Amino acid sequence: MGLAISPGKYRSLTFITEPDINKGQNEPYLDFINHLLALPKDKLPQTITTSYGENEQSVPAKYAQVVCSMFGQLGLRGVSVIFASGDTGVGSACQTNDGKNTTRFLPIFPAACPWVTSVGGTYQVQPERAVHFSSGGFSDLFPRPKYQDAAVKGYLNILGDRWKGLYNTAGRGFPDVAAQGSSYHVIDELYNKTNPDILVGGTSASAPTFAAIVALLSNARTARNLPPMGFLNPWIYTIGHKGLNDITHGGSKGCTGIDLYSKLPTPFVPYASWNATKGWDPVTGHGTPDFKKLLELSTPGAAWRGMGKP
Repeated sequence: MGLAISPGKYRSLTFITEPDINKGQNEPYLDFINHLLALPKDKLPQTITTSYGENEQSVPAKYAQVVCSMFGQLGLRGVSVIFASGDTGVGSACQTNDGKNTTRFLPIFPAACPWVTSVGGTYQVQPERAVHFSSGGFSDLFPRPKYQDAAVKGYLNILGDRWKGLYNTAGRGFPDVAAQGSSYHVIDELYNKTNPDILVGGTSASAPTFAAIVALLSNARTARNLPPMGFLNPWIYTIGHKGLNDITHGGSKGCTGIDLYSKLPTPFVPYASWNATKGWDPVTGHGTPDFKKLLELSTPGAAWRGMGKP
């Protein structure tokens, strides 16, 4: 689990290793959150981004609810908590683990927690399109929060009865936003010492990209003695979406009959997809960031003058 932490001032990124699955451990979110909540205000990071997630049903419900509520406490203290939505589209396993083996579009945790900002993926420009692996959907554990009620209902009205019974119509919809999730240049000498410049993708790249924008917005606000952005979602769904590029091309895929990770057979749902459409959708959320517009919306008196200009 990689955690990139950006405070108001420059500081090195911090990386925390994933627990050992062979020891039956779940992710140590509570240890991490408790550590952060114990920090004084001047030591608390303003932006946290995590490129990790798992099927919501694989996490004990009580544990997930406590973790989610504590992410909310971080938001109240001015921390923007950001998670990648995942790379399995509408789902990969597509089957419940409650003994009934029901075919289901499986949401991702913590991306489906209502107190974090979930980031989906896109690719290309002119037009920018939803990338097929961008996870999204509707939580089976967390009800839809009021801040996104109108936006999600708008999508559900368009969807109608399509995929009826495969998802929770009353669940928290995710992702909230998106960013480019394809063709990132990374230097990886362990992968290739001769030519270490490789291309990677995934919402694991989308989330820190969006988080970097948020960190800059918070820096602009604190420079004017305003509080940092903090919990983003109510602002995104009421005002901030005006500073996002609405993605209306492409869509996600999933439930192909083969699990992406185990390669075992899974339920096949023909043409399973969430389509990108006007307004919010469960593959790109409200869209991708336009920094100039977001800066003007979030920080009164701030103006972006372009790179290299005073």
